[in-house]
Amino acid sequence: MFPRTLRTLLRRQGRLALWLLPVGLIAVWGCWFVLARVTVYERSVQARLELHREVYAIDAPADGRVVGTQVELHRSVHAGDVLVELEHDQQQRQVAEAEAVLQGLGPQLEAARAELEAEQRGLVEQKGQGVAGVEEAQARLTDAEAVARRARKEAASFEHLWQRGVVSEMEWSRVRTEQERSLAAEQAARASLMRVRSEGTMQSTDRRTRIAALQGEIARLEAEDGVARANLERLREELARRVVRAPAEGILGETSSIRVGTQVKAGDPIATVVAGGPVRIVAQFSPEALGRIRAGQSARMQLEGFSWTEFGMLEATVVAVASEAREGLVRVELSVDELPAGIPLEHGLPGSVDISVGRSTPLQLVLRTMGQGLDGPARQHPRALPVTAETAAPKGGN
Repeated sequence: MFPRTLRTLLRRQGRLALWLLPVGLIAVWGCWFVLARVTVYERSVQARLELHREVYAIDAPADGRVVGTQVELHRSVHAGDVLVELEHDQQQRQVAEAEAVLQGLGPQLEAARAELEAEQRGLVEQKGQGVAGVEEAQARLTDAEAVARRARKEAASFEHLWQRGVVSEMEWSRVRTEQERSLAAEQAARASLMRVRSEGTMQSTDRRTRIAALQGEIARLEAEDGVARANLERLREELARRVVRAPAEGILGETSSIRVGTQVKAGDPIATVVAGGPVRIVAQFSPEALGRIRAGQSARMQLEGFSWTEFGMLEATVVAVASEAREGLVRVELSVDELPAGIPLEHGLPGSVDISVGRSTPLQLVLRTMGQGLDGPARQHPRALPVTAETAAPKGGN
């Protein structure tokens, strides 16, 4: 009796357990669905690694034939290293001619300046000599005028005595001769003073004329010297442009097929120097993400060609978000916080970025999706991916 009753109870408890198991699972799932918090990610439309403002594109500076090249993909270069040499024989000859012209102008300028300095000193000395000569001639004229006045007074006195018969005719003739000689001496002294002044003026005028001519010659030579220097500098710049050098230290990331003998034109691409510097992730998002992405948010990047299961993912942080969309996309820049081993940090590597934009419950996510479905067709960019949870395994990879 007792064993039969026990078997009956066990059969009833088994049926109850079969009912309680799914009910319990549904209850646990419901609690998770309503109470659990999952991370919401916004996925980029496109993304790639870029060296922040450290990429230099090198183009051919002029037309010409290549006579030397050191352009090799992934070659390390230093600032100033020669990459390409264009034919420059003609430019070298022009530089040599310009240097010869400039060297010839130098001695001419020095000689003209020395002659000008000598003429200016001569003018100063001549002014002093002229003043002394005028003073000397003025002194002789003053002395002659004094002698002439005395002779005139003496002649007037002797003329009165001669008329009264006190002095003889011979004595009166002698006095009159002395008077005439003194007058002649006075006139000669006055003429000498005028001549000295005239000669001084003429000599000064001649020197000033020569000084003006020398100043004009020096100005002409200086102008020619300036033109020659500018022309030489221009020719040297043209010669320097025939040698293409690396603008910074880095690695040649992109190169063109330029060989010795190749004819290039100005503006033809030669290479791209990727300089060492901070690497950033540049991602493009749909405009709907503009209000959800902010600086400081954490993110992760999966690189194309590097399986996340083998290499892992890059950890990043949002550092800048564009304020407006361009060409239908919003630019977002992120800093690389952690780089998994085995992934090269190279410029231009493509991939996709997931940015953590917040946390929400599965119920809220479902309601939000249903609300978007009721509002109309999804407005996301055709390349945008749906929101993922933190615990979901990322898609993609090899």
